[in-house]
Amino acid sequence: MSNESRASGGNKASTPARLRGTVGIQSSESQERSGGRDALQENNDRLEKTDPRMGDTTFSQIGMGELLDQEERPIFIVDVGDSANYGPGPLRIVYANSALCVQKDIIDLVHGKSETSSHSLGSTSSYAEFKGWATSFVKDSQALSVTLPSFVYGDITWICSSTIRKRLRIINGQSDPIRSIGVAHARDVSSAPETNMPTTVSGNALPGSHLASNVQTLTSRLDFSVQQSTVRPRIQRAESSHTANLRAHRLSGKRYSGSHTNDGIDSSNIPFPSVQLGNEAILGIASAADVDAFESGFSSGGYEGFFDWTRLPMSPSLPPHIQFARNIDWQSTPLGPIEEWPSDLRGIPHPAAMYWGDDLTAIYNESYVMLAGQKHPELMGMSYKEAWSEIWDAVKDVFAAAVTNAQATMKDDDRLFLRRAGFLEETYFSWSIIPLIGEDGTVIGLYNPAFEKTRRKIAERRMLTLREIGETTAAARELSEFWQQVLKGFKDNEFDAPFLLVYSMSDESDSDAASVQSSSGTLTRYCNLEGSLGIPEGHPAAPLQIDIKTGTSGFANAFRQAKKGDRPILLKDDEGTLDPNLLDNIKWRGFGDRCRSVVVCPIHPTTSESTLGFLVMGTNPRRPYDEDYDLFVQLLGRQLATSVASVVLYEDEIKRGEKAAKLAAQDRIELSNQLAIRTQEATESKIQFARMAELAPVGMFIADSQGKITFCNQNWYEISNYARDTVVGDDWIEQVNEVDRPGLVRSWSALIERRVAMSAEFRFKKPWTDSKGNTGDTWVLMNAWPEKYPDGTLKSVFGSVTDISSQKFAEGLNKKRMEEAVELKRQQQNYIDTTSHEIRNPLSAILQCADEVSNTLEHVKNINSLTEDLTATVDSALDAAQTITLCAQHQKRIVDDVLTLSKLDSKMLMVTPVDVQPVSVVQRALKMFEGELQNADIQLQFEVDQSFRALEVEWVRIDPSRLLQVLINLTTNAIKFTNNQEKRNITVQLAASLTRPSESHQPHVSYIPTRSDGRDVTVEADWGTGDRIYLYFAVKDTGRGLTESEKKLLFLRFSQGSPRTHVAYGGSGLGLFISRELVEMQGGEIGVSSESGKGSTFAFYIIAKRSKAPKDWVDESILPSSRKGSGAKLPRYHSKTPPGLTQSSTGTDRSAPSSPQQKSSEALRILIVEDNLVNQKVLAKQLTKMGCITAVANHGGEAIEKLQQSTYWRGQERTGQELGLILMDIEMPVMDGLTAAKKIRELQDQGLIVKHVPIMAVTANARAEQISVAKEAGMDDVVSKPFRIPELMPKMRQMNEMVKRIGR
Repeated sequence: MSNESRASGGNKASTPARLRGTVGIQSSESQERSGGRDALQENNDRLEKTDPRMGDTTFSQIGMGELLDQEERPIFIVDVGDSANYGPGPLRIVYANSALCVQKDIIDLVHGKSETSSHSLGSTSSYAEFKGWATSFVKDSQALSVTLPSFVYGDITWICSSTIRKRLRIINGQSDPIRSIGVAHARDVSSAPETNMPTTVSGNALPGSHLASNVQTLTSRLDFSVQQSTVRPRIQRAESSHTANLRAHRLSGKRYSGSHTNDGIDSSNIPFPSVQLGNEAILGIASAADVDAFESGFSSGGYEGFFDWTRLPMSPSLPPHIQFARNIDWQSTPLGPIEEWPSDLRGIPHPAAMYWGDDLTAIYNESYVMLAGQKHPELMGMSYKEAWSEIWDAVKDVFAAAVTNAQATMKDDDRLFLRRAGFLEETYFSWSIIPLIGEDGTVIGLYNPAFEKTRRKIAERRMLTLREIGETTAAARELSEFWQQVLKGFKDNEFDAPFLLVYSMSDESDSDAASVQSSSGTLTRYCNLEGSLGIPEGHPAAPLQIDIKTGTSGFANAFRQAKKGDRPILLKDDEGTLDPNLLDNIKWRGFGDRCRSVVVCPIHPTTSESTLGFLVMGTNPRRPYDEDYDLFVQLLGRQLATSVASVVLYEDEIKRGEKAAKLAAQDRIELSNQLAIRTQEATESKIQFARMAELAPVGMFIADSQGKITFCNQNWYEISNYARDTVVGDDWIEQVNEVDRPGLVRSWSALIERRVAMSAEFRFKKPWTDSKGNTGDTWVLMNAWPEKYPDGTLKSVFGSVTDISSQKFAEGLNKKRMEEAVELKRQQQNYIDTTSHEIRNPLSAILQCADEVSNTLEHVKNINSLTEDLTATVDSALDAAQTITLCAQHQKRIVDDVLTLSKLDSKMLMVTPVDVQPVSVVQRALKMFEGELQNADIQLQFEVDQSFRALEVEWVRIDPSRLLQVLINLTTNAIKFTNNQEKRNITVQLAASLTRPSESHQPHVSYIPTRSDGRDVTVEADWGTGDRIYLYFAVKDTGRGLTESEKKLLFLRFSQGSPRTHVAYGGSGLGLFISRELVEMQGGEIGVSSESGKGSTFAFYIIAKRSKAPKDWVDESILPSSRKGSGAKLPRYHSKTPPGLTQSSTGTDRSAPSSPQQKSSEALRILIVEDNLVNQKVLAKQLTKMGCITAVANHGGEAIEKLQQSTYWRGQERTGQELGLILMDIEMPVMDGLTAAKKIRELQDQGLIVKHVPIMAVTANARAEQISVAKEAGMDDVVSKPFRIPELMPKMRQMNEMVKRIGR
C-alpha cells in the first residue's frame, strides 16, 4: 500500500492525485480554477525568457509533498471543508509525510485507534478533543483567519503551521522535551554503584512517551540515604531504526517506503543505570511535566468523533459532564435556550472554556472541571467577572483588548491567585484569550485555553531553595555558623517559608551540677534559639530557650514529638494541633497571609542518631500541604542532615586538633618553666641581655645596691637625653625636672633602703615633640624591682622607663576641652537664665495690666447708658486686652519650653516622685485655663473613668510637676486648635489600669514607639513599695484634626503638623516633643488619634505606685471658705469623684474686689519686696483691688527693716505693724531675695523674730534647680513670673491659712 493510501486509511479517493506533483496543493474543486493555473504557467514561461533565474525549471517541478517529506517531524494535512471530518469516526487525512508514516503508534494516534495518556508529562486529552481542535474555527467550510493555539495530545505538541486556501490545514507534531532531571554530581560520583534497571524504552516511540512510567519506577526506587554517593542521570534519546533508515534514504536522495511493523530497537539492550538521585533531581522528576495533569473520572465513550454536544439526544449513555451541561437551565442565563445558540457557540475547542456575550458567560468542558475546583458546578453559566472575581483586576485589560480590538493574548507561566479550594491559592498558568468573531465581524465570545504549570513552577522555586541551602551551609565550619547559614538559605524564598525558627540542642555540661546530673541520668537538655525570619524578637512563638523535657513554651511539644519519632511533625490550625496564639502579631513574609500549618523538622547528622536542633517553618498559606510539599520537607531534612554531618565531622577534627594543641601547650608550659630557670642563669651573661635590651621598645636599666646605674639600653639614653658617651652613675636624677625631682628621690630611696618595688611618673628636662609638631614635657613611667640575695639584702635593681608623653599630652588636651565645654555650658545656661529672667520679668506687669484693663472694660460694658458706638469701642478695646493676655501667655510658654529643652539636652531633668492625688493634679492643671476657656466659649469636661473607681485609686506616688507640664501642653494645644471651630468642646479623661494601656489594643490611639531603654523607673527607693499601677490620661478636642502626613511630624523637636500650623496657631514646635520626653521618663508612652475635620485625641500613660496620704496633709474641703476662691464655676464632671478624693476648684479665681464691708482683719496683709518699680506698682495696685493690704520694699534690706517694725519682731508683738506674708523677688540690688530669706530665718532661729514669717518667692528664675535653691534659702513657696493675680491669690490664702492652722 502506498503512503497516500496508508495515510488516508485506505480511501484513495480522498487524496488528490496531483498533491505531490504540483507546485500548488489543490483541493477537489481546484479544477474549476484551471484557467487561473494556465495563466500562471504562461506568466512563468514569459519570465523564463526574460529572467535567467527562471531558466532552470527544476524549482517549478518540486511538489509540496516532496518538500514536506524532507521534514523529520510528523506532518499531516486535513481538509476542513470535508464534512466527513465533523461526524463520527476518525479524521480524513489527505496527506501524511514519511516521518509520520514510519511511526505506527503516531499514525494510530492521528486516527484515534490507540490513544495514549501520560500521567506526569503530557496532556490527558482524548481523541475527540484532538479532532475538535484540528477542525475548529471553521465557518461555511472555510477556516477563519485565526491562529490556532498549540495542542498537547499523546505526549506530542501539535501545531497548525498554516492553512492553504482556507481548507487544507498543515499540522505537525513536536515531541515534548524531556523534563530536566539534570546531570550533576551531588557527591563523589566515583563511589556511586551502577546497576541495570529493568525498564525499557520503546524504539519507535517519541522521546518522553514512556517517561511517566520511568519516573514512577525511579521514584519508587529512590533511596534517601545520603551515606552513599548520589548522581543525577541523563536520560538519553533513543533513535528508532525507522528514523535511522529514513535519514539514510534521504541522504541518498531516494524515497523511503518502509513497513509499519514494530521492528524497533530491543529495549533490553538499552542500559538504564540505577542511581540515587539528588534533591533537585527528585523534585524535577516529581514535577517533570510542562503542564499539570488533570485526571478525568470518565471517558467520552462512543462520542469521541462528535463535537457538537448540544445536538446530542439526552441519554444515560452520554458522558457525565455532557449530561451535567445539558441539565443547566441555560434559558435563565444571558445565553438563552440551548436550541437557539448560534453555530459558533456550539463548537467549543479543547482545552478550556468559552466566555460568551457581553457578560462573558462561562461554558467549559470536562477538563476544565479540575481547574475550576470548588467553583464547579456553580461556575457553569456564571459571568467571568463574578466567577473569577479574585483575578479579574489582573486580566480585565486582556479581556478588554480581546473584546474591543479583537486582539488575542497569550501568557506563559503567569502567576494567578485563585480561590478554588476554599482559600486564595498560588497558581501558574499558560493561557490565552482568543476572540471569537461572529457573522457580522464583531467579537461574540472569547476562547480561553489554560494549561496549569503550578507544580513545575513551585518545584523550581523549591529546588533553588534546596540548592541555596546546600551552597550556604557548605561554607559553615562550626555549628554556630551552620544555623545562620540555614537562615541565609531561606532568606530569598519568602513564599514557602513565611516564617522560620532555628533551634539548637544543648545541655548543662558547663554548669556546676552537670556531673551530678549526668551521673544520675537526669542531664537537662535545652533548645536555644539561634535565629529567626519573620518572627519579631520576644514573640511567644520564639522563646530564647526551651527545656526539651518539661518545657511548654513555643513549640516544645512538637520538638518532643519530632525528636521521639525522628520525623517532621505537621501542625495544622484546622485540626487543632497548632496553637493559634503562637501565630499572632507576626509580620508575615511572602504574601503577608497567616499560615495555616507549621512544620517542625528535627535536624540530626547522617553519621549519628542524636538530634542537634530543630527547624520550625511556616508553610505557604497559598498552597495546600500536599505530597509535593511533603516531598520538599523530606528533601529539606535530607539536605540539612547531610550538611550538618559535614559540619559535625569538621568540628570533631577541629576538637581533636585543639586537644592535641592543648597537650602541646601544656608541654610548652612545662618546657617554658624549665627554660625560665635556665634563663635566670643566663641573665648573668651581659651580652645576651644587652641584645634583648636593645630590641626592647622601652628604656631599660640595671643599678647596683647603692643605686648607681651600671647598665642602660639605647632607648633609655634617647628618652632621658643623657649623653651616650658619659658613664651613668647616680647623677642621672639631675636630668629630671626640678618640680618632680623630690618625689622621685623619695621613691628611689625607698627602693634602695627598704627594697620595695616602685612605680612613678615624672618629667625629664628634655622637651617633647611629636610628628605633628605638638610640643610639651617628656613624661615617663618608671617601674623598678629589687633583686635580693637569699638573706634579703639588695643585690641589684632592674627597671624600665616608658615614654608616656603622647598620653599625657592627650590627657591635657582632653582636660582642657572638658573645661572649655563645662565653661561653655555654664555660659549657655547663664545666658538662658538671664534671657528667661529678662523676658519673664515684664510679662507679669503685662498680664496684670491686661487683666485690669479687661476687668475695667467689663465693668464699663455693663453700664446701661452706653451708646452703641461706645459699646463697640469698649468691645474692641476688650478684645485687644485679651489679645495682649494671650500673647503674653504664649511668650511665657515658649520660654518654659526652651528651659525644659535645655534641661533635657543637659540630662538634668529628673523625676521626683511624691504622694499626690491624681484627680487634684488634673484639676490643678485645668484650673489654669478657666479664663481662656471662658473667653473662647469652650466647654470643658473632666471625666473619671470607671476603671479608676474600680481599682480604688486615691493616693499614688508620681512626679506631679512633670505630669502637670504634659497636661498643660496638651490642654494648651486643644484650646488653640478648638478656638476657631464652630463646635468647641474639650474632654479630659482619667483612667487606671494594671497593665500597659498600649498593650490593651485600644483601637483609637496609635502610640509612638518609646525610645527609652525599657528600664523600670519605679525600682528606686524613693518610689516606695506600693503596687504598680498605670495612670491613663486623654485630652480630646473638637478641633480641625490632623491629616496622616501631619501626624507623622508630631512629637519631633521644633516640628509642627505643617508650616501653616505656625502661621495660624503659633507655637514653637517643642510642646509635644517635650511631652513625649517627660512621659517616657516616667515609664510611659504617648500617642494620638485624629481625623482631619473631626478633632483629635492625645493620650498618654505613666507608671505610678500606690501610696497613702502624707502625715501633714490637710483636706482642702475643711479649710475656711476664703481659701476656696470666689465661687467660680467648676468644670463639669461626667462621673462622680471617686470615694476619698476631694473635688477642688479647677476654674480660675477671677474674684471681684472685696466689698467695703469686708473686715480689715480678714484681708491679707502683704509685704511686696520688688526692685522693679513698674512691677512693684502694678502688683501693689492689683492686690489692693483684690482687697489686700499691701506694703512695699525695694530690696531685702528694706524688707528686714519692715519686719523690725512689725508684730513679728520681739518686743513689737502688740505695738508693731501687723504683717501677713512676704512676696519676695530674688534678683535685687543691695540685698537679693535669697540673702534676705536666709537672714530672716537666722533671726527667727535667734528668737528676734517670734514666729514663722511666710515668704513666697516671686521670681523670673524658673528652673527647678533655682526653685530648689530658693526653698533651701528659706522660701516657703515659689511662684514663677509671669503670673496673674487670679493665680496668685489662692496660693497666698492657702499659705496664710496653713500658717494659722499650725500656729506658727
